[in-house]
Amino acid sequence: MKIMCLCLCLLMATLAAGQTKKAPPINGAVSTAAKICDHPYAVGEAGEGWPEGPVNILFHHEKSKEPWGHNPAIRVAGLEAAAATARTLVCVEESRLVVGHYDSGEPGYAPSWSATLVRASDLRMYFMRIGFNGEMPPSVKYKLGAGVGKPPTEIFARWLRLLLEQKVARFKVLLKSKEYDEPSAMAFSADNSRLVLAQEPRRPSGGVAPPSPVTVFDLATGQPLTIMHADYSTDAIAISKSGSMVAMERYGQVEIWDVATGAVTRRLETDKVRSLVFAPDDTLGVAGDEKAAVWDLGQNRVVRSGSGSVVALSPEGAWLTMSRSQNRCIVRELESGQERGNFPCVSDRDTYAASRDGKTMARSSELGAMIYTSGNAEAKKASVPHVGADTVRAVAPTRDGFVLGNGDGIIGLVSAAAPEARAFATDLTDIKMITVSQDGKLLALGNSSGRVEIWELR
Repeated sequence: MKIMCLCLCLLMATLAAGQTKKAPPINGAVSTAAKICDHPYAVGEAGEGWPEGPVNILFHHEKSKEPWGHNPAIRVAGLEAAAATARTLVCVEESRLVVGHYDSGEPGYAPSWSATLVRASDLRMYFMRIGFNGEMPPSVKYKLGAGVGKPPTEIFARWLRLLLEQKVARFKVLLKSKEYDEPSAMAFSADNSRLVLAQEPRRPSGGVAPPSPVTVFDLATGQPLTIMHADYSTDAIAISKSGSMVAMERYGQVEIWDVATGAVTRRLETDKVRSLVFAPDDTLGVAGDEKAAVWDLGQNRVVRSGSGSVVALSPEGAWLTMSRSQNRCIVRELESGQERGNFPCVSDRDTYAASRDGKTMARSSELGAMIYTSGNAEAKKASVPHVGADTVRAVAPTRDGFVLGNGDGIIGLVSAAAPEARAFATDLTDIKMITVSQDGKLLALGNSSGRVEIWELR
C-alpha cells in the first residue's frame, strides 16, 4: 500500500509539473501583447512612419498551442523594454523547415523566423520581415527526437539594431503607387520636390506587353501627380526641375513628355542613348555609345558635345562623362576635356559607376563591390552588413562614394576612405534600384513589386 501511495504521489507531482511547464502564467501586459501577436492585422490599417525603440519582443513556435512569451535567448541590450513602456511590439514566430531525414527516419529541421512589427500606441502594423534563416540540423544526432539547427538569434538581433539604432538615414515617405511592377528607372527633380518612376510591366505568357507606367510623385505627400503610359519600357529617365518635362529613352532615342498633358512634345535626334540627366536650368544631358551632349530644349539644339557613354553632373554643377576603352573607364569634364578619374574596367559582366566628383569608381556584381580611386589599380572591398544574402543588388553614386543595397534590404554608404559601410536596414528584401538626389540629401529605394520609399540621408 505504501508503495502504491508513493507511486500515486509521484504521478500527481509529475502531472502537475508538466501542466505548469506547458502553460506558465503570464502577466496582463504580456497577455495583451500576446493577443496582438496572434492577430497583428486586426486593426486593418498600416502604421505610417518607422518603428521606434524601445521594443517588446515576444516569441512563438508556429502551430504551437503555447501562448506568445519572452524567449530568454533573444537579447538586444539597450533596445528592449517592458510591454507597458515599449514603443514597438516585435512578434517573432519560428517555423521549422524539413531539410532531410536521419537513418532512423526522424526528420531534421532548419529553423526560420519571421518578425512582425506593431506600433504600440495604436496597434497598427508597420510591416512583416521574413527569411531569418537558422543553421542546418547537426549531421550526426546522438539523442532521440528530431534534429534542429541553431536558430537565427544573432542575425535577428543584428538586423533589429540596424533597423532602429542607425544614425545614417531617416524614413521620409512611402510613395502611394497605383502600379505594382518592377522599376526600370527613377530620377529626382533638381529641387527634390518630385520623383519620376518608370516601371516595366509583366508580360503575360505568350501575350503582348501592356503599356509601361511612368508616374510623377509629389514627395511632400507621397501621392502621384500624374501617371503616363508609354508603349515601351525605358532604362533611362529624367525629370526637369520645374516638373513640367520628363525625358525618356525610347529604343536608344529620346522623347520629351509634357507632364500636364501626358503627350510627347518632341523627339531628339539621338541614337543608342542610355544615360539622361536634367540640370537645374533644365538643360538635358544625353549620352550613349560614346557620344555625349547637352541639349537646350527651349531652342532644340546641342550646346555642348563630347565623348562618353554616361553623363552626370558634378557637385559643383559641371557636366561629366565616363568613357570606356582599352580596359579603362575614364571620367572627364565635358566642356574642357580635363580628366578627373582613370580606372580599370575589365569584365563586361560587372557594373561600373563613378562617384559624382569623378574621383572614385565602384565595380559591382552579385558577389559584392570593389571601390577604386583614380590612378590606383588596387581596389578596396566594400563591406555591407548582411543577415544571410550577401549579394549587391543595386548601386547609386553619391558626392564622393556610393550607396549599395544588398539582398537583405540593407543599405550601406561607402567610399574609398570608408569602405566599411555606414549601414541601415529597411523593410525591403528585394531592392532592385537605388537613386540619390543631386544634392545627396534624398534616397529612393525601389523593389520588384513597385514599392518605392524615400529616405533622408543624415
